[in-house]
Amino acid sequence: MEKEKKLSINTPTAIIVAGFLVMLALLITRGGSGFGAKVDDKDKTLSERVGIKKEAFSACVAGTDKTALQAKISTSVEAAMKGLKPEERGTPYSIIVGKNGSKTEVRGALPIDQVQKLITEVSSGKVTTAYKGEVALSEEGDHLYGSADAPVVIIEYSDYECPYCARFHPEIKQIVDESKGGVAWIYRHWPIHAGSLDKLIAAECVAKLKGNDAFWKYSESLFELINPTPAAATSNL
Repeated sequence: MEKEKKLSINTPTAIIVAGFLVMLALLITRGGSGFGAKVDDKDKTLSERVGIKKEAFSACVAGTDKTALQAKISTSVEAAMKGLKPEERGTPYSIIVGKNGSKTEVRGALPIDQVQKLITEVSSGKVTTAYKGEVALSEEGDHLYGSADAPVVIIEYSDYECPYCARFHPEIKQIVDESKGGVAWIYRHWPIHAGSLDKLIAAECVAKLKGNDAFWKYSESLFELINPTPAAATSNL
């Protein structure tokens, strides 16, 4: 009888201990990331993580006319930066455009407070340094973040392998988010580094197959590839 009594007392404890061990095993299996983590995300390509199947993505990339795309980008870049020598342009290169007609430029990745100051100048119609290029205010294939009705638009020419561009990217996003409709952002490609073309083609395919929101999410992932060091590898796109 004594043995049976001890068994009835210890069984619930054993169940609790067993349950704890199962939970611990799950946490270890998930790499300590906790419940709800996607175990297989690390095995997915960046495009799969935004919901695109490998077959469709590969077909889109293979079907891209690189020569035509490069020509289109070059035409846009040269018009936007007309009159500037290559060493004067800075990466990224941005134009702040007001619907009041005012324009100014941003050469490189300026601190966020300096960009805000330039936006204020454009909004007031009194800029310290007027933009002198011939940027097209709208191009086929533009990627817009923010309101299409925003009174100020930042047109950015950027490179997915440029460390300065990677630093500037979240700053512009913050400006647009905090503006509450006052500032919008147009992203355009300016491939300078070795693996940039492959990455921008991948991003364009994401936009084509999954839409604008997926493009912006994917772009953030691409910029994360170069932090903290540049990475030209494109096998995980």
